[in-house]
Amino acid sequence: MPQFYVIDEGTEDTIESTESLHDAIRVAREAAKQGQAGDPVSILESGGKAIRQFVLMPDGTVAEQAIACQVKH
Repeated sequence: MPQFYVIDEGTEDTIESTESLHDAIRVAREAAKQGQAGDPVSILESGGKAIRQFVLMPDGTVAEQAIACQVKH
């Protein structure tokens, strides 16, 4: 059973599912590189929680960006 899912946040499509985080990061970086600048590609763990997010920058590089989370008060 896959443990990580690479998701295109713009289309909400699952790009690929993988067993290892290393493979998921590789796939997410490549997917971000093929997309539009500013469109995030996320890695979700099997429980649905986003754990990494990558985005294509205007200069053509792919950067990891922080994932916003809700804080309970």
